[in-house]
Amino acid sequence: MAWTPGISFTEDLGRHLLLGRTILEQGSVPETNLLAYTHPDFPFVNHHWLAEVILYGLHRMAGLNGLIVWKMLMLAAALGLSLVAVPGRRGSPIVWLAGILAVVILGYRAHIRPELFTYLCLPLYLGLFELIRRGARWPRWAMIPLACFWANAHIYFFFGLAAAVMFAFEQGLSNRRWLREAGWLALLGLASLLNPNGWRGFLEPAAIFTNYGMAITENASPLDYAQSVVNPMLLALPILSLLTLAAIAVNRWRAMRQGSFYGNRLANDLIALLALCAAWLMARNTPLLALTSLPVIVCALECRETHAFHPLWTGLGSLTALALTVGLSAAVVSGAYSRAFPSPIAPTAFGFDDEQRYAQLRRLATEYDLKGPVFTDYNIGSLVEYELYPQPGYCDNRPEAFPSAFWRAEYLPALGLGERWEQVVEARKINAIVVSLTGVKESFTQELMRRPQWLLIHLDDLCAVWIRNHIDNRRIIDACLFNEDRRVLYERNIQERIDRLQAMTWRQRPVETERLLYELYGLVCIGESARAWPAIQRLHALYPNYQMLQELLRVTAPPDEISRVAAVLERAARIPVSTKQSSDYAAFLEGQNRTEEARSALLRGLKFFPFSPLLRQRLEELDDRKYVTDVLVR
Repeated sequence: MAWTPGISFTEDLGRHLLLGRTILEQGSVPETNLLAYTHPDFPFVNHHWLAEVILYGLHRMAGLNGLIVWKMLMLAAALGLSLVAVPGRRGSPIVWLAGILAVVILGYRAHIRPELFTYLCLPLYLGLFELIRRGARWPRWAMIPLACFWANAHIYFFFGLAAAVMFAFEQGLSNRRWLREAGWLALLGLASLLNPNGWRGFLEPAAIFTNYGMAITENASPLDYAQSVVNPMLLALPILSLLTLAAIAVNRWRAMRQGSFYGNRLANDLIALLALCAAWLMARNTPLLALTSLPVIVCALECRETHAFHPLWTGLGSLTALALTVGLSAAVVSGAYSRAFPSPIAPTAFGFDDEQRYAQLRRLATEYDLKGPVFTDYNIGSLVEYELYPQPGYCDNRPEAFPSAFWRAEYLPALGLGERWEQVVEARKINAIVVSLTGVKESFTQELMRRPQWLLIHLDDLCAVWIRNHIDNRRIIDACLFNEDRRVLYERNIQERIDRLQAMTWRQRPVETERLLYELYGLVCIGESARAWPAIQRLHALYPNYQMLQELLRVTAPPDEISRVAAVLERAARIPVSTKQSSDYAAFLEGQNRTEEARSALLRGLKFFPFSPLLRQRLEELDDRKYVTDVLVR
């Protein structure tokens, strides 16, 4: 699952590479926003500068696909270190199952980001704790430079410090040498203070959310996600959580039977419990549970009572785990794993990537003189900064790097394309607009297409680019205007690539399919649904369970194809994996004056998503309209 394309380039990676380059060239770590012209002097604590330098160096040596391979090795190493952190029965079917669940959860965050260093450092800590328990002294000293590295590589160094506190507590209970444990913790804390921002950098984890003016998808609780979607991570998380709680209970019961509350690796249980709480608080924390749960489960299986399984049950468990492994691997390679589940946090397609497709903005700037100031959306801001450098961007996906008022009073209102938008364009002297299609949706892009002062000059699966209709931009307009000829070529290119799709290798096909899908969505976003419809039909015939294709069928279908689309919507709503599937089918039925059937579709959806506010609201609206209609009829 770590072998996924460079999705991080559209999110964080471009900014990380740019800052890594800047740090090396300037010989210092910037202490302000630096990259955006809107607030370049706003204070910013870069808590992952060292990771950015490493990522930049690796990228220069090996490119994007080299970074993908490095990511695979990092995640595999993290999982392997977690499995061997403590001795035990790692061949048990229970450990195998827990490992599969951990892989699924890690796959949710399988992006090229500084947090990969946290995934490596955390199981390293657990392994070093185990060596100390066995009497080794050098791991205590080795953890001091490791703590310094972690504090400069990723903000989750504070979780490592919390883990060290729990281990010191366990050791203090065991050896009563509290002063030594306190001194060791002090050294770890001092090592973490060795960062460019000193105390401010050390305390930043506690302060980072005080200036968040944007709601971040991965900062939501898994329980919030579960109100609207089902995906592999959400399926794996409850099971692994229950296994972890059961293992902790076994470990504590065993320790109490031996008359030693702090025995049987108390710290590991406390760390896993902390990770479990963090995982259910924010979805971005779920990998912490994936990595800390395995040592706890392995430890629990050391208990003699857990060895008393009948060989038949052990064999069945092993076969079940093997079947899950094979099935999951086949689903990932075939693409089914990534196609069946909707956003948010849907799985990513399997395969390598073509870095050149992320360089189109740079080509527009160098060959056709694309000039700012640019307006960008939150999602793609980091890529725009990377590609247009040294031109600054408008914003990127660092909420803490901008005043919270910027997001609430300027950025979000501007997306409405109303009066506030006109004020921002005038005040910022906006000359170009670069937005991700999934970031701003159809309402924004289709409204821009209706405004003659903005001309579309570029469209692909990542973004759309508009330029101000002004004499100063005549060169790029003449060369790149997305006119009728360009639209015909765009559509023809999609059809030709669909023709070649089935002849591609299993490594190329999933990524190419996803690119085609988003290019078709691009046509929908600029109001060209009729051009997109034939190709969407063809792709849907190849992949009928692809959730986003079902969405595109619904919004592009001509009137004479409504019955066909209705059948697709009905099938998806039978066992929905998102509330939108139930809501969309209900909306279709209501449009056909089939009110009772629409109500049944919403009620069926509530059986799968009982806490969904969307479905409850839709049901109330439907009942209210039915009541008003009945009164009028009477």
